[in-house]
Amino acid sequence: ILERVRKAREEVDIVVVSYHWGEEYETQSNDIQKELARAIIDGGADVVVGHHPHVVQEIEKYKDGWIAYSLGNFVFDQNFSEETMQGLMLRVVVRDGVISRVEGVPIRISETFQPNVEIQ
Repeated sequence: ILERVRKAREEVDIVVVSYHWGEEYETQSNDIQKELARAIIDGGADVVVGHHPHVVQEIEKYKDGWIAYSLGNFVFDQNFSEETMQGLMLRVVVRDGVISRVEGVPIRISETFQPNVEIQ
């Protein structure tokens, strides 16, 4: 992974890595996720986006990078819990080739399993 990140870094302005990891239904990242994500940022990635737990986990600013450990579900038929019916979209604002802001945009999955942006 780190070799591919370094190679991509030579060719693009922003490197985003998507990683399938974490424990299902856990709302906090684990030590393995943190270690891998931080190593990927240290290796040159700007953003690491995780998926697999089916629930939202934290977003972390780490050095010059951003880590979204799990965005939860987006379109999925897991209506057995409140946590699995929620997710995040990740808004990444880039100005002049540099990430200026990252924020999670909450979504709620409808009864027909479609994403709806939550009004805050």
